Amino acid sequence: MIDIATSLALFFLAALFEIGGGYLVWLWLRENKGLGVGLLGGLILAIYGIIPTFQPAHFGRVYAAYGGIFIVSSLIWGFVVDKKDPDIYEIIGALIALVGVFVMFYMPR
Repeated sequence: MIDIATSLALFFLAALFEIGGGYLVWLWLRENKGLGVGLLGGLILAIYGIIPTFQPAHFGRVYAAYGGIFIVSSLIWGFVVDKKDPDIYEIIGALIALVGVFVMFYMPR
């Protein structure tokens, strides 16, 4: 069994790879950045698919909890990369999603 910090690190690493890979595919298709950028994005997305397998739970629970982490990570990506400040409702929604992650994934069973 892995500890909460390691589990959260895996969730956020998965989010980085999913969002980063998707962003590169976006750049390739929407902003004509070249096939190499798209292929790199596809490779990163494939690696993203492996990372959640290291979580200590079944597929459904891992991906349900990951959804909350993805919400938070997407807002962070938007802030850092796209220079878009989240509004108060996005922040509140992200906090609600994080509470859901902790209830679903980290409560003792």
